[in-house]
Amino acid sequence: MLSNDFVRKLFNNSLAHGLNFGSRWLLNLLLARYMLDADFGLFSYVYMLANLFFPAIAFGVSFYLIHHSAHRQEPTLLFNSLLMSCGVFLLLLAGAAIWVASGQSEVAFELYVLSLGIGLLWALAQALFSYLKGRQQFFVEVKTNFVSALCLGLVLLLLMFDLLNSVDEVLWAILACALVPVAMGLQVVWPDLRQHWPLYRGQFKTVFGWPAVAERLPFAWADLFAIVMTNIPFIFLALFSTLLELGQFRKLFILFMPITLLPVIFSQVFLARLSRLTELTTKMQFFRKVMLLSLPLLSLPYLLMWPLAEWLYELCFHEVLAAEVVLMLHLVLATLWLTLVKTYFEVLLTSVGANKRKASLVTLAVALTSLGYLWFNTDLTVAVTSWLFLAGNLTITLMLAIACWLEVRRQSAP
Repeated sequence: MLSNDFVRKLFNNSLAHGLNFGSRWLLNLLLARYMLDADFGLFSYVYMLANLFFPAIAFGVSFYLIHHSAHRQEPTLLFNSLLMSCGVFLLLLAGAAIWVASGQSEVAFELYVLSLGIGLLWALAQALFSYLKGRQQFFVEVKTNFVSALCLGLVLLLLMFDLLNSVDEVLWAILACALVPVAMGLQVVWPDLRQHWPLYRGQFKTVFGWPAVAERLPFAWADLFAIVMTNIPFIFLALFSTLLELGQFRKLFILFMPITLLPVIFSQVFLARLSRLTELTTKMQFFRKVMLLSLPLLSLPYLLMWPLAEWLYELCFHEVLAAEVVLMLHLVLATLWLTLVKTYFEVLLTSVGANKRKASLVTLAVALTSLGYLWFNTDLTVAVTSWLFLAGNLTITLMLAIACWLEVRRQSAP
């Protein structure tokens, strides 16, 4: 059986992410229900940009900090990560300004700034709590996300009473809520950062030097392309289809948002524990035991959602579900279950020091999937997107499973 310590930390991480994702899900649900389709399509586009900017700004911070701070609990790791995220944010902001100034964008510069700002705050919060998780401090995030959920609850009330009337007003409210976990996380780690301040002097140059960037690059590359893999349907629908179809596909995704947090919750606790095991044999024994016990249990919500999906869609969106949409709904649910399975192999590759292999495989999967979307081009529909979404995730899951088998064989060879 799993140890009480592992189960307790898994519960704390579940509660923290449950509060965070639950409040975000309700916000998206209300927006999908009450916004005009065109407005919700615009919101989906800008929110998609925030989700893409977030891993780029975070630059692989989640797995990197959890993995390394589990071995060496140095505040310098956190300081360097925060500084690097701010540097990437400034580069992306400059790029967005050039893009808008060139006249190529139909979206106002303010919306790019908002999406980048939200992405920055999410990245800073992730750095703070990943560092604390590496130090086995999981409960801090629970308290923080409880307060953050209350703030998003206030935004929900403003929406229900028609006090937020435009896309930019909603995004400003989300930005304000994203400040809360950053402020509370900094309050916890500030004594350590201040105590070690002399160590940070002179690091402003080394943080952006090639050795530091090269160390983080495999983590950043893998995280960025993993997010792209999740958001690739939205990217190509925005490019080749209409904002209306983009909003329709996002509705299918929003319905299942609560269960998408399961892989995130589990992977962080699993990685923090697996990274502390140094012997490959012990590591593999623990990996097999956890996978055998947890995968059937974590698959239950997906199985329960299968017969309830149609009823939940009509209940949540007050829309009659067309017959052709039913299949798409189940395809999206099957794809999200594959992301759960994929998480196990991502964690194992990171824990055995093969993150570069993981990054290359995710990149290859994104490239192959992108070719599929490019093949359909302007003929891309929500139905075609659902099938491509499933095929892409099935491909990367199989590739990661094979990579794990090969890497373990290589490291265990005499």
